Amino acid sequence: MSSLRLITKLTTSLLIACTLTSVASAEIARVPGAPVTPTAPHFAQPPHHMRQPSYDEDVAPVLTRAAVREALLEARHRNLQLFRAYQKAGVFPSNTFEPTKLNVWRDADGHFCAAATIIRGNGLTELADRVADQNNFIRLADVSQGPLMDFILTSGFTQDEIAMIQEPFDPVTRPSVRPVDPNEPSIVDARLRAAETARLRVKYRQVERALVKNEKRNLDVAVDRLMKHPDLAWKIASAE
Repeated sequence: MSSLRLITKLTTSLLIACTLTSVASAEIARVPGAPVTPTAPHFAQPPHHMRQPSYDEDVAPVLTRAAVREALLEARHRNLQLFRAYQKAGVFPSNTFEPTKLNVWRDADGHFCAAATIIRGNGLTELADRVADQNNFIRLADVSQGPLMDFILTSGFTQDEIAMIQEPFDPVTRPSVRPVDPNEPSIVDARLRAAETARLRVKYRQVERALVKNEKRNLDVAVDRLMKHPDLAWKIASAE
């Protein structure tokens, strides 16, 4: 036998012996009776086509019309109750400023109109006071932006309904007894005041009936308008 053939034969024998030794070692290390787990390829991350969404991951919430409608319905009913309480109290602002009908936010005695009272009932007293100081004869029908518009959009009422609630006031002073000095308070005529209170009670009852009767239709209008302002819609829909 040549030297080359001898070396080749010895090398092959050594390889066979190493293989048998490795298998025997693995059999010794394995617990008797334990199943053999086939070796699988390892990935630091699952392959893209195998990935599944994890139930532990935060799922981005979705703003639904149903959630916004439910929140607005709750707000509408709360504000309707505030309006009813305002009617029952029967203390309405006195228009001592103009001889014709006028929207008075807050009168000289500190009495607020119905809309302002509802806003205050929602905890927005600072806003209501600021409006009185800056624009006491404001018409909510003319508002188009700002915090008052935000309240209208989230009140559950339409802007037209808010305008109905903010009924302007007849004057309750007689021109002949108005002070010449505008800084002096006007004298309220008791008969005019009583007549205006009676008129307002009737008017407010009519407004309330309209609010109840048209709730479904006008609530849908309110939802449509609020959905155009996602930030406000999220705020009211996610409120506790």
